[in-house]
Amino acid sequence: MKKHIKSTKLTLAIAMAVAAMLLLYACATPVGIMDTDGRAHSDAQRIYRDASLVVRGVCERNHVNAYGVSCYDFRVDEVIAGAAEVGSFIHITDGAMKDEEEYLLYLVEGEDAFYTEDTNTYTLLTDAPLKITNGKVTLFGVKLSLSDIKRDIAAVKSVITMPYNSYYYKELAALVNAADDIFIGEVLYTPALASRRFRADADGTSVENEMPASIVRVKALGVAAGAFNYGDVVELVYAPSMSSDIIDAATLRPVSYGEMQAPALEQGKIYMFFLVKGPDAKQNYHFAVNPMQGYVEIEGNDVFCSYVNSALVRYRNLNDLIIDIRAAL
Repeated sequence: MKKHIKSTKLTLAIAMAVAAMLLLYACATPVGIMDTDGRAHSDAQRIYRDASLVVRGVCERNHVNAYGVSCYDFRVDEVIAGAAEVGSFIHITDGAMKDEEEYLLYLVEGEDAFYTEDTNTYTLLTDAPLKITNGKVTLFGVKLSLSDIKRDIAAVKSVITMPYNSYYYKELAALVNAADDIFIGEVLYTPALASRRFRADADGTSVENEMPASIVRVKALGVAAGAFNYGDVVELVYAPSMSSDIIDAATLRPVSYGEMQAPALEQGKIYMFFLVKGPDAKQNYHFAVNPMQGYVEIEGNDVFCSYVNSALVRYRNLNDLIIDIRAAL
């Protein structure tokens, strides 16, 4: 009888141990799956940040051109991020696609080549085009829903990518050389400042923060430098609090002017703008070279410049300013 009791107790102990192991395995398995899935989403976000264009579409034709290069003509059916036209074609020379099959492409602009056949040429950021099957793609060995990828991209797009550093220039020539676009423009719309999320990337490091900002719309009237034409509307990120991180370009020391000293932008007024392109090609935003020197008010031929702008403070006449800007270009 005692042996039977001991045997029963031993069997019960083994059963409990097995049950505990099964429970532990059951709990651990989903976590492992979630971790793998989470890494795939994280990698997808990283590739998105590196891309200049993300599109969904169909391979219309693959062929070998006169130079012996395998080419793929990709029709854009949806622009998920970046600048492209639905219905336009992208020329792909890396990877491999099949006619009439649907793909998701993460792309960076390729260099102009003699065999591009007058279409936009891009380079893939993934090892191969991501084929879409039943609304899913396989990325880093994990199947991800296209809708989930697009939702992740929408979340990342809501964060404005800003320049990592903002420099202050004491000389006009240095200010002119630092700007991507210089033009006279009218402020069309100045929404109220609201808290927005920003990210700055440099040397593999990404820093995120929040600050008050608004997206100001400016109409270009007279262009001195850059790609804008008369009538183009520019989206300018207006964030006076960026003043706290300005560095003197000559000394590399922090500039002491505070946020309250930054010139204001007012709707309906005319300014001379000194802007830089945002670092993310998928976001069509521009930034002031720095909040102190990104714009100076113009009225007729008169220039109204704050004392905080050393490069322009001596100018009172617009004609003189334009002559010196052109000389510095």
